[in-house]
This record gives sequence, structure tokens and C-alpha cells, in this order.
Amino acid sequence: MVKIAIITLIVASTLFANLQEKIENLISSQKYTKQENLIKVLFKDSDSFYRKSDGNVDTLKVIKVLEDNGLFELFYDNPVSLKVRFVTNKNPLIFMKVIKESLESIGYNYFLTMRAVKKDSEFIWTINLKTKHLINPILFADELAKRGCEIDDIKREEGNLWIYNINSNFAKLSAKQIETDTTVKLKKPIEPYLIYSNAAKKVSIKTSFSDHWYPLVVFLDSALHVITVKRIDERTYSLKLDIPEGCRYIKIGDIYTLENIKHGLTIYLKSTDE
Repeated sequence: MVKIAIITLIVASTLFANLQEKIENLISSQKYTKQENLIKVLFKDSDSFYRKSDGNVDTLKVIKVLEDNGLFELFYDNPVSLKVRFVTNKNPLIFMKVIKESLESIGYNYFLTMRAVKKDSEFIWTINLKTKHLINPILFADELAKRGCEIDDIKREEGNLWIYNINSNFAKLSAKQIETDTTVKLKKPIEPYLIYSNAAKKVSIKTSFSDHWYPLVVFLDSALHVITVKRIDERTYSLKLDIPEGCRYIKIGDIYTLENIKHGLTIYLKSTDE
């Protein structure tokens, strides 16, 4: 019984030590020391802040408790140059689009790419934001989840650098799903249309007679690699194209400006070659 009690105490101490290290990283050692008594109360059940799936600290759960109790600050006094590094081990093109969509959904429409590199089995993308507030990890995680991704860990480094390790094994794009053999009217685009095409053989596209469409149609595979591109530098009202083998996404825009299709497009995906 004594041995069991000692082992239990050691395990509990180790768990809290690891949790303490994570909390200090997220809020700074100075703030941890200042709020140590409150933190010990908030995280007294330290084992509940570990994921059962892999035994690691559940960083998002920790941040939620810290934020709810005013210990995780999202705002700076003045605008700063914030660097954010996203790390994954899956397809870079889809990953970058998922991150971009998720950031835009929580209000981050403008940022600069500092570095994008494939290293061994990892893809690392670092961006820079001029901002007065951090990316809210909870809101960001919710948007990523809608796209099949989840945050494994978040770490703060010197120089306003935040590192997000993201599991993107099941990443999916917010592409427009159109059933085959069905006609769909699409509204005015903010950006080129991205349509998911899994089984279709042909696509028919029509525009309003009041628009001046100069077609740009890109056929992409499941990893967003370009298969073929169709450009037509003349005003077009109706277009029928064969969908190439291996195509999963179709991006439709205009050679010059999306204002040329401000009344939207009508799309028909045909399931046969006939």
C-alpha cells in the first residue's frame, strides 16, 4: 500500500509539473508566479487536463480555463508584429487553404507569408500579422474543426512567435458540393468558385447575358495539383467542358476580374460522357 501511495504521488507530481510548464509557457513565468495560488486551485485536478488519446496536455482546455479566469490575455496595448507558425505532416496546398479559410472566418483577412517549407515529413508555414490581439485559439480551433483539422499543441516562443501543431489528416475544403445531373445557380463570387467534383464527367457553365465573362476554369486533383486549365480570352455566355480523369475540384473564375460575373453562374455537372 505504501508503494502504491508513493507511485501515485510521483505520478501526480509529474502530471502537475508538466501542466505547470505548459501554463508558464502560455502566460509567462512572471504571471504564473504572481497568480500561482489561483492557478493551483483552478488546475487542482491536473489529470483532467490531459488527453486520454495520447496522454499529452490538452492545451485548448488549459487555455479555456485561463481565459475564463482572466489569465490568458488576447490583447496587446499597442499593435505588434505577431508571427504564427503552423506545423503539419500532410498536404501543404490543402493545409494552407484550410488555415487561410479558418483565419478569415475569425477576421484575419490580411497577413504575410514569411516562410513555407517542407522539412522531412513536416510542412511548416510561418505568417506575420500586424495586430493588437492574438489569434483566439478557441475560435480558431472551432473553425479548423469544421474543416476536419484539430490543434494538437500550442506553444509560445520569444519574439511574439506562436507555434500551432495541427493534425490535418482529415482536412477538407469548404468547396461547393453540387450533385450530378442537377442545375445549380451560384451567387456573385467574392473569390473564384471552388466546386467539388467526385463523379462528374462533364461540366456546363452559363453566365448572365448582362455579364462579360472571360472564362478561367482550372481542374484540380485531390491534393489541389493542377491537371488542366481552360482559358478563353473572349466574351462567353455558355461553356461545356470534359472533366479530366482524377479531377476532384473545379475552380471557376475570370481571366480579368470577378466583376465580369457579378450576376453569378449556373453550373450543371453531368454524370455520363454522353
